[in-house]
Amino acid sequence: MNKQKFLTIFSKTLLGIIFITGSVVAAEGEEKTEQKHIGVGEREMKHIERVQLQEKRAYLARRAEGETAISDEEEVELSPEELQELTLLSDGEEDQVPDAPYNLVKKGVNATTYYTTHEGAFHNPLAVSLLGDTVELEDGSIWAVNSSDRYKTLDWMTGDTIIVTPNHSWFSSYDYCFININTGVHVKVNLSLGPIYNGIFTHWILAIDYGHREICLEDGSVWEISTFDGSVVDNWLPNDTVIIGINDGWFTGGNPNILINVNMNNYAMGKCIF
Repeated sequence: MNKQKFLTIFSKTLLGIIFITGSVVAAEGEEKTEQKHIGVGEREMKHIERVQLQEKRAYLARRAEGETAISDEEEVELSPEELQELTLLSDGEEDQVPDAPYNLVKKGVNATTYYTTHEGAFHNPLAVSLLGDTVELEDGSIWAVNSSDRYKTLDWMTGDTIIVTPNHSWFSSYDYCFININTGVHVKVNLSLGPIYNGIFTHWILAIDYGHREICLEDGSVWEISTFDGSVVDNWLPNDTVIIGINDGWFTGGNPNILINVNMNNYAMGKCIF
């Protein structure tokens, strides 16, 4: 009887040890499979540099809209190359509608038409938080949604097509906009957590030709950056992570896309040429 009682106690103790050990191993396994995200703004621009860039873009946007008598023109410093490019564009050298190699994004007859030179500009909302305050895209990047726009994201589906554009309220605290192509909804967002490190949908820079403003990504695509954003790219580095967006603002015809540099937390206009 004592022997049987001993075996019962021993069996229960052994099973308990196995259960605890299995739980610890499972927890360790979960930690190992946790995916690492790229940090946002690890080499972020100084505040004064960001303000100067916003002022420059606001000035160029007004010039693109045809304004010539601008009181703060002397306060915006443009390089000789930028002045030459601006003159050409002001004279109508820019095509408003891109050439055939560009992909057209349009979901309805009356919908806004967007253009892109790379399929990576099409994103999907992988997850939306319960309150609609964050949206995770297919590359793992997580975006904070403006409080007044959060209700708009609650009915988003994983099959919806999302594009990322600059926020043209130049001095807003939100740098970008999500546009749901399926519904036409716009929401203002900020990038709060970068894509998954080395993820299958994550893009990063392999090489940069600073002289010609050309960037090669890990997928073999080559990008030509706008003359106006050459100074922005001067601070970019190989291995920086980028997110592909669409330029729906000024000088769109020659620069239909934007590359968002996660490490710098800024963007540059351009187009994929290969």
